[in-house]
Amino acid sequence: MNKIKLFSLLTLIFSSIIIIASYYSLQAGPGGSNPLLLRYRFYRVLESLLSGFILGVVGSYLQSSLRNPLVDHYILGIGSGALFAAYLSVLLIESYSLVIIPASAVIGGLTALAITVIIAEKIGGSDVAYILSGIGINSLFSGASILLSYLILTRQPYALTLLVGSFITSSPRYIPHITLSIVIVAAAYYPLAKPLNALLIGDDYAAQLGYNPRTIRRAAIIISGIASSIIVSLFGIIGFIGLVSPHIARFMLGTSDNRLVIPLSSLIGGLILLLTDDLSRIYLVTITGEIPAGAVASLIGAPFFLLLIISRFKGRSL
Repeated sequence: MNKIKLFSLLTLIFSSIIIIASYYSLQAGPGGSNPLLLRYRFYRVLESLLSGFILGVVGSYLQSSLRNPLVDHYILGIGSGALFAAYLSVLLIESYSLVIIPASAVIGGLTALAITVIIAEKIGGSDVAYILSGIGINSLFSGASILLSYLILTRQPYALTLLVGSFITSSPRYIPHITLSIVIVAAAYYPLAKPLNALLIGDDYAAQLGYNPRTIRRAAIIISGIASSIIVSLFGIIGFIGLVSPHIARFMLGTSDNRLVIPLSSLIGGLILLLTDDLSRIYLVTITGEIPAGAVASLIGAPFFLLLIISRFKGRSL
């Protein structure tokens, strides 16, 4: 089947599933006819979907620009750096500002990303280098975030849920910030998709086609850092969505063409995160109480990540 026809078919299928899942999410659970509850569920469904869209695109940008299929915003330490900066801002200004906190998160996320990339390039720039560097930076900022979370619990009751990502605080106040993130990643799609394809082959090939590899790479990772950091500042760290979605898209399409992979990855990311949050809100809540969506996503994504590592480095010496 022609790849464009396959892409169109898969887009139609995933869009249909998203519509059905969204409708079910609004109706499922007790009190479904309560207007206030329906309003809350509407924003929760919308924001989990849009956050998944963003993380799916971010994963594609990062994996293509760094030529590393084992990275996403979580593994590179962006999430923990953003959360640390958000917590620090709450501690310093003694309130939760929807202007200052996301801005601080962006600075923290980009700082953590820069440190990760610098260290990884210093030790060779291989797949393993990025993973090891990301693990180190992630651990550093995660530990610092945990310490700060206990200091700000009285000011931000949901501080602990942000450590693993949760949509329990979904609110219409977050829509402008999510919209900004979508505009950022969507506006970058057309100027970046083809150059990222060239980068996948190599910097020399990209330069021959008239693209500046360093400029394209920096633009992609900065855009990814800003968009994912904003999501972290609102809902906390949601790992592995950005890792899994591009791989599923490439597998289904049979190509690494970012012109097709990026939009399909966004749909897959949105669907996975919506279903993950539904699993927690509708089903697990009756057994254990609501488990943050980020924790459920990690349970699904971590084994996938380990399988990727095993398959990529099987028979090779690290």
